[in-house]
Amino acid sequence: MGSATLQLEALEIHAAQRQVWLAGRSIALGARAFDVLLALAGRRDRLVSKNELLDLVWPGQVVEENNLTVQISTLRKALGSEAITTVTGRG
Repeated sequence: MGSATLQLEALEIHAAQRQVWLAGRSIALGARAFDVLLALAGRRDRLVSKNELLDLVWPGQVVEENNLTVQISTLRKALGSEAITTVTGRG
């Protein structure tokens, strides 16, 4: 994604600066939550599986699933519960 800015309605993601803005206000996110958001936003046109997210955000590492759950929860708190949809059994 490089230095791109990704605009999704009221959400702006500045990849190079690792900054997120929602409705004109800065949103503080930890590094992993930002990485999860970037991975999801870059694939917003399709369903992203849990395993794909784990591979994208923690490449080459063995990570427990609850790490992803915590990051998704963090994003929902910061961006609103409707920001990320989970499809039970699919991703």
